[in-house]
Amino acid sequence: VAGSLAARLGTPSVWCLLAEGASGVAGDVSLLPASEALVPDPDPGLAQFWMLFVRAPWWGTGLAGRLHGAACDAATARGYTAMRLFTPAGQARARRFYEREGWTVAGAPRREDDLGFSVVEYRRPLTRPTPTG
Repeated sequence: VAGSLAARLGTPSVWCLLAEGASGVAGDVSLLPASEALVPDPDPGLAQFWMLFVRAPWWGTGLAGRLHGAACDAATARGYTAMRLFTPAGQARARRFYEREGWTVAGAPRREDDLGFSVVEYRRPLTRPTPTG
């Protein structure tokens, strides 16, 4: 699993950001084209918000929000107009975070037999900065 993850992170279409603290990696976030996701979607304007992890010592520090914002900015800069993600249906903490960040549920939970639990899809539009001047 680690080898396939590392290979995928090394592809040019994947964007990833690591946050480091004094004791090592504090969190990470990544995205890729939805067409390259495990559940592909051919829409060229859709990014897959692939992973967002923050280690427990950094919970409640705002790090997750900063990583999320950086990913949204990166997706917008890459020309995407929307993002989607899948998260475990039973992860209330994660779901509350995404909903606070402007994500909305995009369908009923579906069972992922390989994972052994149900996931729910969320979607979020991306807004382009308004030019100044």
